Amino acid sequence: MASVTQTIPSFTGGISEQPDQLKFPGQVKDVTNAIPDITRGLYKRPGAKRVGTTPLANVQSGGSWFHYHRDDEEGSYIGQVAADGQLRMWKADGDNPGVAQTIVYGTGGQTTIQNYLATSNAENIQFLTINDTTFVSSRDSTNANTLVGTTGTTTANPNTHFAFVEVTRTENGRQYGLNLYNSNSTTSFTRATRIKIQSDTLDESGGTGQCRGIGIQTFSVDSGSKKNLIFKLDIRGQQGTIGGDGNNASDFACAYARSIFLLHGGEGWTTGDTTTVTMDQAKGRTITGAIVGDNTTKGESSATYTVEVLEHETITVKANLKLVRPEPTPFDSDTAVSGDQVLGGILSELPAGINGTIIGNGIYLSSSSSFNCEIVEDDLMRSMGTSVNDVTLLPKQCKHGYIVKIANARISEEDDYYLRFEGLNDQDGTGSWTECAKPGIAKSLTNMPLVIQRTSLANGGTSSEIATFTIKQFTYADREVGDDNSNPFPTFKNKRINKVLFFRNRLAFLAGENVILSRPGTLGTPDFFAETALTVSANDPIDISCSSTFPSELFDGIDINSGLVVFSTNQQFLLSSDDTVLNPDTAKLRSLSTFNYNKDIPPVSLGTTIAYLDDSGKFSRFNEMANIAREGEPNVVNQSQVVPTLLPKSIDLFTNSRENNLVIMGKTDSDTVQGFRYLNVGDKRQQSAWFKWKFNNPLLYHFIINDEYYFLDTDKFLQSVRLVQTESDPAIIQDNVDFLLHVDNYTTISGGSFSASTNLTTFSSVSWLPSVTTPNYDLVVIDTNTNSARVGRYGKPTSTSTTSFTLPGDWSSATLTIGYLYEYSVAFPTFYLSRQQGEANRADVNSSLVVHRVKFHFGKIGLYETTLSRIGKSDYTEVYESTELDEYDVSDAPYLEEFIKTVPVYEKNTNVDITLKSSHPAPSTLRAVSWEGDYSPKYYRRV
Repeated sequence: MASVTQTIPSFTGGISEQPDQLKFPGQVKDVTNAIPDITRGLYKRPGAKRVGTTPLANVQSGGSWFHYHRDDEEGSYIGQVAADGQLRMWKADGDNPGVAQTIVYGTGGQTTIQNYLATSNAENIQFLTINDTTFVSSRDSTNANTLVGTTGTTTANPNTHFAFVEVTRTENGRQYGLNLYNSNSTTSFTRATRIKIQSDTLDESGGTGQCRGIGIQTFSVDSGSKKNLIFKLDIRGQQGTIGGDGNNASDFACAYARSIFLLHGGEGWTTGDTTTVTMDQAKGRTITGAIVGDNTTKGESSATYTVEVLEHETITVKANLKLVRPEPTPFDSDTAVSGDQVLGGILSELPAGINGTIIGNGIYLSSSSSFNCEIVEDDLMRSMGTSVNDVTLLPKQCKHGYIVKIANARISEEDDYYLRFEGLNDQDGTGSWTECAKPGIAKSLTNMPLVIQRTSLANGGTSSEIATFTIKQFTYADREVGDDNSNPFPTFKNKRINKVLFFRNRLAFLAGENVILSRPGTLGTPDFFAETALTVSANDPIDISCSSTFPSELFDGIDINSGLVVFSTNQQFLLSSDDTVLNPDTAKLRSLSTFNYNKDIPPVSLGTTIAYLDDSGKFSRFNEMANIAREGEPNVVNQSQVVPTLLPKSIDLFTNSRENNLVIMGKTDSDTVQGFRYLNVGDKRQQSAWFKWKFNNPLLYHFIINDEYYFLDTDKFLQSVRLVQTESDPAIIQDNVDFLLHVDNYTTISGGSFSASTNLTTFSSVSWLPSVTTPNYDLVVIDTNTNSARVGRYGKPTSTSTTSFTLPGDWSSATLTIGYLYEYSVAFPTFYLSRQQGEANRADVNSSLVVHRVKFHFGKIGLYETTLSRIGKSDYTEVYESTELDEYDVSDAPYLEEFIKTVPVYEKNTNVDITLKSSHPAPSTLRAVSWEGDYSPKYYRRV
């Protein structure tokens, strides 16, 4: 047999559940509380620092958790929406950490807000933080308060029933008539069409040669219910002699030519009706009396005429309310006609119950009952009710607040829009028409996502800093234009908002199978209605549905360079634009892939790819999607394929740090989380490594902000793991080397009382001790004081009461670090002689290999142990110190920057399992492993 050795240069491949012979070099069976790093090696994760000194106050059972990062100066906050809908907030870092913050219930009130948020399933509450505003939505299908509805109505007209009559021009000899009605019943009236002079008082006998009866005069006659009969008398005379020598007046007489002209037939005049009129200037003479020479006893009298209607016509119209027929304008062209005269005539004819107000060159009619207004002469007037067909027909002066529908197409309502008259200084008269919504329709949305905003900060920058958070109903824009056809409510009406997103400067809602985006730039008051019903604008909202053969209710999404990827439980879609500008015309929602998705966990960005969970099977899967483009299929890889049973079903804790190439996931009430470490160099994945972290207590929530991993455990302690070491981390600096100490839930303690007689130091009034209920590991106290005689020493306390403990020795003179140990553990795979073949690794499983010894190449290292689990033999565990006795100063910590330790094995490779552990506060870093042993190919040639 040949003596061989082989080195595995790094252990950054993480956990693999493949058979050992198929594992790549650097992969292990299991690893706990370590971070695989291609630079530092497989090192022990940093300890968790306690936020504040005590558990978070008043944490409720269950509930939904979220976090909010204000800025680097003020720090971060953690919040809980309890099952009853009540909000609580605590400071996560910065000044005064761990302290509850002030909560104010704003618009809507506490009862309404809690009714919206109350749910028995914590995953129903979804959060999205944009700057200082956190949107909160509820998916709870059993809560009627989460169903989006409508409320309020758009501005109504000044009166319920109304019309506006505009006089477009004035003209002599015209009647400005209206027909007012509210039913289809008809009204008939008569009008004279032919008249004559039946008789008159003109005298054509001798002595009338002066023709005193000539004249022209127009008459307008009303007689009872008969009105507006207008005619003109034209009386002309011719003087002539009737005998005698012409020296006497009686020798002359006047012969009259009588003419009558019907100018307007009036209303109510029928055949046979007569009327008598008298001319103002013309004179007749009495028939009695005599003329003697130049003297006469005949007297003068007014010239009167009896006019008879010879023919009439009957006119039938709809005017059951009133046949408005004011007196026609003067027929004399020399008489000016004013608009006031016309409007006054109409106003005086209006019936009771219909009010009229003169505005400019028109009359605004209103009534408490419905009515229609019809004009008689459309070349003189225009009548406008609730709609017109042409915007050019609108008057320039009108009633303030008057709303009219512009019905552009008679067969379509999609291009209709509404205008409201805005009078100058809110007064009737001069003003302008502006677009508005149809009066009296629903305008506002209810049961919309709430917002949480940090509204004030008291005592900023001090140890008593307290922020005030206001939770309230947010202001969403009302429908300001159009109607249900031209500007309908978004499709999330009567649905629940599954998720709030932010995409291309638009607030996005996922509801049912639709993605609904607000108008861009309206985040302060999100507007889901069109800006105008006149045209389609690039700034209009986008409301688009996905098309699929599967039920595709959308639950979450993530913004990427090529668009918005949205997720249903069994399919993924990409919302993108075929143009550089996303608008309603260019938006497309295309299917990307058909993979199952855990709707309770939002997808995350890994920088250039996105990752999401699938929990359709017995275990969860971690999928990564790359090369997402508008055209073509993306690449979807199941990164958990090598650990098919590592990720439990129903994971509900998920967070990531792109800067640290790290994804961490877990389940509520579990003390173990699973991590995925990745690294890309160019377009090639250099690292994909799985690992586990085990904490002192089960978790309730976790998140990552600014290189810090925060988690809240079931004892309500909020803790943070710094993924990048800082100066404030507990460490021992020795020979210019920084050795980080590893304990969880650590804080500081001081003020111990030392008793020389018992050689014990007693710490009393440690109030938080009873709050740690069922820790997985031991409590220890560490002396990190560089001036200590034994820097790095640690001890396990002995409890003397619920709030007191003792330590052997004198610990009274320094501020100490106290926390809980945790175990770093690496389970190695079976060692095989392997060869690299291209990118694959080929292990020789048919050979005989006896492993003599294993050499561990450590980086920073302290106390550790190895366990050999051998078939047919007891486990063998050996504890090692990295430094040997008599080779370091008593005042130094027993840690080394690097070290190679040889562990004897002498077992057949398939008969032994090797585990490396470290449960000491000291660092532990594994860089490489070499094994040495006897190898035999069993005399078979490898082909």
